[in-house]
Amino acid sequence: MWNSICNDSRIGIKKSLLGLRTTATYLPTNSEINIRILELSPDDGKRVTSILNADNGSLEKAIGDFKPKKVDIGNYMLEVCASADGEFVAMQLFQFLQLSYEPITGVKFYEGANAKIIGKIF
Repeated sequence: MWNSICNDSRIGIKKSLLGLRTTATYLPTNSEINIRILELSPDDGKRVTSILNADNGSLEKAIGDFKPKKVDIGNYMLEVCASADGEFVAMQLFQFLQLSYEPITGVKFYEGANAKIIGKIF
């Protein structure tokens, strides 16, 4: 997912003087992007798959009152990149198959109101 973020024209990437820290910024609002990785249970992974496959018009309906439960070792892994102001969210879902996590969705980008809607899950 990092390559998709770095190649997006809405994202600015800055490296520190010695290259020890890399910062991603959502350029329209100049807000720093934070990265989270969440492990999900099989049921929550299937629900997130349906949410990520929903179109933007039915996003709020697809989410409903869903809140994933914390698991230590999950069958699904969700990578989430979100701006600190909540105006930008990017997500990609992976499933543990054949001894490694394989992507089961492409990188999904959300901005503005849709980013705030999907950001409420986490």
